[in-house]
Amino acid sequence: MDTTLIAGLFSGIAGLLVFLTIHHFWIRPIWFILPPGLFIAALGGLAVGWAYSEIQTALPPRPWTTFAVSAIVALTLTPAILLAQLRPPPLDISTGAIIDGSSTGVVIARVVIELLLTATFVGALIGWLLARTPQAAFAMALASLVFAIGPGHNIPLLGNTPAVGKGIVLLTAIIATSAIVLVEGNVLLARFGFK
Repeated sequence: MDTTLIAGLFSGIAGLLVFLTIHHFWIRPIWFILPPGLFIAALGGLAVGWAYSEIQTALPPRPWTTFAVSAIVALTLTPAILLAQLRPPPLDISTGAIIDGSSTGVVIARVVIELLLTATFVGALIGWLLARTPQAAFAMALASLVFAIGPGHNIPLLGNTPAVGKGIVLLTAIIATSAIVLVEGNVLLARFGFK
């Protein structure tokens, strides 16, 4: 298995553990999601590792690589964050109930269009601009989609609510941790002879 895939796998798991730990102390414990979360984080990490392998040569050298990876992930989620802030939230975050004027279809459309499609499109564009290959564009689109489904899933639901600040802090911690583990894990694996 390629070092970037292994490092990606570990980065996904590290991001999940950071999320659950912060959530435990700052919001409420949700450790019950750990078993399915590990599976999703591992798959997502593999997708991120593959995307990293496709664009790695276009990134700046270490120590700036980690910052570049963090910025790229943040860029894929930025349109969804901005769109979520431009309109009232679709859900009451205290009860989870759909707010009057919204419907289940509206909530689903906001998640699919404003989060998943924008993240996928921006990821594909970044992959193409960095590596100029269809494979890099597809790998980045897939990684961005998976990251949006995983750590970014609440963006359209929490936008324009008091929880936005906590959501941004959680995303920042997850992105930073995942980027560090991805970049430095890849270097360590290569140093110890993994190919």
